[in-house]
Amino acid sequence: MLSAQAEGVSPVKTTTSLTIGRIREIADRRSRVTVDHDRRDAVARLHARLEAVGGLPVYGRTTGVGANRTIAVDADDADHGMRLLRSHAVEFGPTLPAEQTRAMLAVRLCQLSHVGSGIRPDVLDGLAMMLDLDALPTLHRHAGSVGTADLSALARTALTLVGELPASRPFTPIPPLGADSALPFLSSSALTIGRAALALERLRRLDGAAVRIFALTAAAVGANSQHWSETAAAATVSPGCHAVASEIRALFSADGADPVAARVQDPYGIRAFAVMHGALRDAAERAVSTTEALTGVAQENPLFTLDGDVVRVTHHAGFFQIRLALDIDGVDNALAALVPLSISRLRMLSEPSITGLKPFLASGPTGSSGTMIVEYVAAAAGAEMRASSAPVASGSTVLSRGTEEDATFAPQAVTQLERSLSAWRVVLASELLTAVRALRQRDLSRLVPDEVARAFEDAGGGISGDDDRDLGPVLDAADRALTALADAVPR
Repeated sequence: MLSAQAEGVSPVKTTTSLTIGRIREIADRRSRVTVDHDRRDAVARLHARLEAVGGLPVYGRTTGVGANRTIAVDADDADHGMRLLRSHAVEFGPTLPAEQTRAMLAVRLCQLSHVGSGIRPDVLDGLAMMLDLDALPTLHRHAGSVGTADLSALARTALTLVGELPASRPFTPIPPLGADSALPFLSSSALTIGRAALALERLRRLDGAAVRIFALTAAAVGANSQHWSETAAAATVSPGCHAVASEIRALFSADGADPVAARVQDPYGIRAFAVMHGALRDAAERAVSTTEALTGVAQENPLFTLDGDVVRVTHHAGFFQIRLALDIDGVDNALAALVPLSISRLRMLSEPSITGLKPFLASGPTGSSGTMIVEYVAAAAGAEMRASSAPVASGSTVLSRGTEEDATFAPQAVTQLERSLSAWRVVLASELLTAVRALRQRDLSRLVPDEVARAFEDAGGGISGDDDRDLGPVLDAADRALTALADAVPR
């Protein structure tokens, strides 16, 4: 990481950033990080120059923060930086998963490697050491994050970095942070960006599995393949729709399935799938682009640049994460919009006039319930997805005695995305369970992917028994099969 060709100390924004896949690898400890020497040297040169110049009026360095921005800090106050960190470290609630903390550290390290913060260069070394040794700060769910900076999480990280708070594993702390580095370290939404990256990478995996599950349902109900033809996709303006339709065509070709259309025109659950899922993919790609770009730009407030030997300081609001909030809102809404069509397909799979099978794919005595309750489970999960789609970017707040009169609430949008993805797994697993049963009853088991069949077989006959019973274990098997499908999708 951070090994691109060095740039001078003047540029603030560069093209070197992290992909969501790379962040996932670091978060899972499948990839290590290193600090590029040339980048570290550039950070060190700017810091040294700032120390030599001195006297610049700089927010958070020579002043207080928030509503205290008009109050000058005594130049001899050596503890100003550490007091700032301690006062901003307030958090509450359950601890965050280690993967999210690692993602935050990776993002912050990448950001700080782009010249602009004026921070001490040994901070980069400390962050890299934390990741290398897996010596993590303890962070909590409820913190001071509203889409302008993840203040509490980064304050606790800084206090851990200097040895004032314990890390999860032993490591050598760096010296305490002074006014030159305390606020620059806090001035980032690295935790929000890292969490967004992990959620979007998870979404990308589920996206591929969802297309494969749809293909199973389409085969089970004798769908009209015109709906995902090249001609149909050309009627849209969505790149995602073109890609999804192409993937469906490839799946049918690879599986040897060329269903005879049972209807001239299918319900929207089938007919509009490529359009709707393509819209989700378009929204997700916008969010991915924004998230990845945010890992590779200096956004600290204020920003420093060098013009020859002249230091320039710029106070700004580039840290205001409104674009990320809007993009994640878009993904949350696109996921919620999928729910009616998902329930539509479950209804089709349960309908004898469509499948030619018994109601709810039941067997045994008349009135058996079969997969009836699975539709209810999916509907409840879909309600969770809709509840997680309320836009956050239109919210507002007033903080710090009126100094900050708005916020983007990007962290809350990411939290909603995490909830929605957990619920979407339930919806997808419900459709997979039902589609597999329908295919088997129609003597089309050959279309069931091997990884799916194995997952159901491991559940103890779940793929072959249709008698009324607790389908919870079978739904668990479908969830495991969902993971196998996601793993099988080419990256």
